[in-house]
Amino acid sequence: MTLEEIIRDIHALDVELAALEEQYGLLSADFYHLYRAGELEQSRDFIQWSAYYETKLERESKYRQLAYEHLRELRRRSGLGALALEPAAG
Repeated sequence: MTLEEIIRDIHALDVELAALEEQYGLLSADFYHLYRAGELEQSRDFIQWSAYYETKLERESKYRQLAYEHLRELRRRSGLGALALEPAAG
C-alpha cells in the first residue's frame, strides 16, 4: 500500500469508528480495552468495531513505517536545506 492509500483507509476507518463511538458513548480505545478484557458481549457491532479498530492500528503502524522511510529520503535529498514536501500524485 502507498502512503496515500493508507491515509485514505485511516480516514475511512475514522468515520466508521466515530459512528460507533457516538452510538455507544465510548471512545474506541476504551471500548477495545473492555472488549479485549472480555468484559463486553460478542455482538455483531462489537466484533465489527474491534475489527475496524485493529485495522486502524495496523494502518497507523504501517503509515509510521512508510512515512519514516519517506522523510528519511527527503532528508537525504535536501542535505542541509528545507525538506521538499510536495502534494501526492493522484
